[in-house]
Amino acid sequence: MIRKIIIFLLLIVVAIGGTAGYGYWYLTSKPIAISSAENEMILHVKSGSTVNGIIKQMISGGLQVRPEAMKLAFKLFGNERAIHAGRYLIVPNMTVQEIVDHISKAKVMMSKLTLVEGITSKDFLKLVLANKDLEHDTNTPSITEVMKKIGAPENTHPEGQFAADTYTFAAGIPDMTLLSNAYKQQQNRIKRAWETRDPSVAVKSPYELLILASLIEKETGHPQDRPLVSSVFNNRLKKNMLLQTDPTVIYGIEGFDGRILKSHLKKDHPYNTYIHPGLPPTPICNPGLSSIEAAAHPAKTDYLYFVAQGQGKSYFSKSLSEHNAAVKKYLRSQGK
Repeated sequence: MIRKIIIFLLLIVVAIGGTAGYGYWYLTSKPIAISSAENEMILHVKSGSTVNGIIKQMISGGLQVRPEAMKLAFKLFGNERAIHAGRYLIVPNMTVQEIVDHISKAKVMMSKLTLVEGITSKDFLKLVLANKDLEHDTNTPSITEVMKKIGAPENTHPEGQFAADTYTFAAGIPDMTLLSNAYKQQQNRIKRAWETRDPSVAVKSPYELLILASLIEKETGHPQDRPLVSSVFNNRLKKNMLLQTDPTVIYGIEGFDGRILKSHLKKDHPYNTYIHPGLPPTPICNPGLSSIEAAAHPAKTDYLYFVAQGQGKSYFSKSLSEHNAAVKKYLRSQGK
């Protein structure tokens, strides 16, 4: 009788051990299949998601996993109270442990978005709202609403307020997070440039520095010419000369078709620097860091004029007669 009891107890131990062994193998070694047309799954974990909600999403997305096993895995290998929001790529043959590890360690899918130097804030917002890797509200915000949401001071004009850069971000983050980061980065750039500016600059405030940087950005894409263009604008401002820069005129024309006419230069609006002295009322684009630095550190020259000479470069002149000769040489040779 005692022998039978011992054998029975041994069988129970073996059974328990076998079950535990299978369970451990299932969690750590068994390849998990995905039954979907894409043969992979993008798991979108939103802020505030629960383990139960994530598991339901997995199963509805085609992940062939047992709910109770996944719950156990979160307890053993993850942290139920530290769920990282983002988008996760789940591919066939991952194990339950690997899937949980992805989520627990925030191994999210990454994406990129580039804000090119010289783009307007209106066009930047369009790029952000069209990006499928960002999370968007159901209601499309206006640029004014965006400025409020990202914490800009009241009545801040949106132009020029975002740093031109390539942003790498976790897919699935809110669009306002990226916009807020771009805004804060631009404010830091302007602050540093203003604090280290050449004492001789003509601009009187960080905002005027930003405006000037936007003009420099639009007038040249050649790195070596930026401090020279900055010197022309500074010299003109100090002499109370009209800046006479076409990009400001273009910015003030709604529906500009790409060809500037003499009639445009005579049209009275706040951005027409052929009519109104000084800087325009706001930036005209989002300038890059090099243009901001050029605005803060203009070259030391006596130049008052410049004209495009091709290949992105400009020819600089000290006198009107020299400038007119340069215009005749370079623009007329280009058929302009």
